[in-house]
Amino acid sequence: MAKTVTDLLLETLEELGKDDLKRFKWKLKEIKVKHQYNNIPWGKLETARPVDVAKELLNYYGEHYRVEVTIQVLRSSHRRDLADRLTKATQADVINLELESVMPQSPEPGETDGSNQEQESNMQQMPASFKKRRRTFQGILFKLKLKKYRSRKLTLRDLQKISPESLKDWSAQTLGDLPWHFLRKVMALNGMTRNTSLGHGELEDEAVSEDEEELDIEDDFFSLNDTCTSDSLHPLDVLCAVLLCSDSFLQQEILSRMSMCQFALPLLLPALDTPKGILMLWAMRDIVRKWRPHSLAESRGFREESLVLTKMPTISFVRLGSCSFSKSSLLNEVLSPSQQYHDFFIHRDMESGNVPREIADGLVEISWYFPNGSKNSDLFSEPIAVTNLHGDIESHQLQFSFLMKVSTLMIIFVERLSEREYALLLSLKEAGTKLYFMLSSEAEKSKDMLGFLKKLVLDLKLSKSHVLFKQSTTNQAQLVKKLRSTIGRITKFPHRCVTMENMAETARELGIQVDEDCEECQSASKCVKEITAEIKDVAKYKREMLRLQGDLGKTVAKVEKELCRMRKPRTAYLEKYESELKEKLVALHKEKNQWDLTDGLVQFISGIACLSQVERCYFLKWMKLSLDHITRGNLASLQAEYKEKCKTSESDPQELAELGKLISARSLGSEHFMHTGKYPLKSKLGPIM
Repeated sequence: MAKTVTDLLLETLEELGKDDLKRFKWKLKEIKVKHQYNNIPWGKLETARPVDVAKELLNYYGEHYRVEVTIQVLRSSHRRDLADRLTKATQADVINLELESVMPQSPEPGETDGSNQEQESNMQQMPASFKKRRRTFQGILFKLKLKKYRSRKLTLRDLQKISPESLKDWSAQTLGDLPWHFLRKVMALNGMTRNTSLGHGELEDEAVSEDEEELDIEDDFFSLNDTCTSDSLHPLDVLCAVLLCSDSFLQQEILSRMSMCQFALPLLLPALDTPKGILMLWAMRDIVRKWRPHSLAESRGFREESLVLTKMPTISFVRLGSCSFSKSSLLNEVLSPSQQYHDFFIHRDMESGNVPREIADGLVEISWYFPNGSKNSDLFSEPIAVTNLHGDIESHQLQFSFLMKVSTLMIIFVERLSEREYALLLSLKEAGTKLYFMLSSEAEKSKDMLGFLKKLVLDLKLSKSHVLFKQSTTNQAQLVKKLRSTIGRITKFPHRCVTMENMAETARELGIQVDEDCEECQSASKCVKEITAEIKDVAKYKREMLRLQGDLGKTVAKVEKELCRMRKPRTAYLEKYESELKEKLVALHKEKNQWDLTDGLVQFISGIACLSQVERCYFLKWMKLSLDHITRGNLASLQAEYKEKCKTSESDPQELAELGKLISARSLGSEHFMHTGKYPLKSKLGPIM
């Protein structure tokens, strides 16, 4: 007969010795629990037997939370062995139940229809590796308590809710806390966002009472120094799980915040939800970068462009087989200026970076380097994109094929080369991507490997400079300098430059899903294109299509403002002056009402009114992105000029005023369409986002 959760808890507590049980009860009374629960009073624990403790756990923490509390207390009491065993014993059955709710069930006789048969057929056709990954993914969701967000996605509104928990600066105590810890930290632009270590150490650092001092803890002394990776999850596993449980607008916000923190962003999510992964194009649409290429250094000009529309060379770093040194750490050194090291990519030497990945293998991350116009400090003269594939290319050949098609340069880390690896690399002969190989010092000692390497270099028509060795005696700074020189030389005159939109086209050709290909997003995009296609000159468009926001609209605004403030000098009575203003306002509104809505406004109102709630959100976001792209070119230079003139004490106020008017005339956003001056859209439509 299968054991119940109560049986497992009681069995675990009974295995504790007298001193261990006393330590367990002491930790239990002071452990930090969720705000809706209370700690068990010491009076109920002091003389309690294991069976009594089990009953109190059920009474105070309920059927599910009692297990989590018990595991946490066991770990803080230095009984990780029992904690791990209880974790496995209690989670295995629950995970299986969770998976059964996700996997298609066999229909009852007489209930089989076409859709059920098709779903069952699709599941049977899925490769075993995908089924295994999906099962592991469901297990991670269970650990992180994200299962309920698979159907009802996390939204930005969920994250913006204010509760007592929002006001606390707390660290993650359990695996279920990690997603919220990550989300809160990334929204606050915290550099420790990616740290997934659990805060058990906080309990261990608390003052030890006289009762606990009496306990014999010598046996646990050396176990305190153990770095246990089973207590947490890899940061990339948490990131993948959170993104796949978030809606597209929260994904966009997460990646924008990560970009501000200069973290590498997920470009291609592993195949967990879909058989071939997801390309994150929409999630990066909102990111804008400003840089100064060396070609504009003398004129002090700069470029500002949406990240997904910027064409640049792409450098990819992948590995074949295992790698004795950290590829991601080396990448960080290549992208970091001297004396300004930054962890763009997560690597094994970071906190929590040594935790084995469970679902993040196959993830492709991307980061960028943008010059600031200084030839002395810039690492590269033009912008470059750098991608990093987590996992072996032999196990993730689809991602490898994608990177081969979009990359200008690919650097492959190899430590072992046999007939099988040679055949795989030989298939790259016609790829058109420049290849470089990075080998470890062990490679030089193997005659067989050197033989395959020489043969591969000849077959791929590579020179000796395309093979780099990282020996044990190699100076790290020299290796980084050599890699930068190689990248700089090839990207100076690149044979292939792509935008992220180009990458999306390549992904579609390979059957990889693109996040913005959903029907709602595409229908909203089509509506926006019909509106923005007419905008050639912003100032002219505003005069012709948004006429109510011209001089007449400004006059109405001034009269309304004066009617509220009544600040102008008055020679007549207050009531008479107010009456004059109201009469003037009525006359202005009559003049406004003589004008009909223009085609642009009719299309905008139609898009707002006729689309569904989700499509409306996409519509407004597409409007913002499209209008920002249209106005960005001229507006950025005018704003920079205005800012420079404001810094000088000799600036002419009239000249600044004219420049301000010019900036206003060339500004165009969704707010200009929302405020038609004749129809108060905001009040009629209610909340949209």
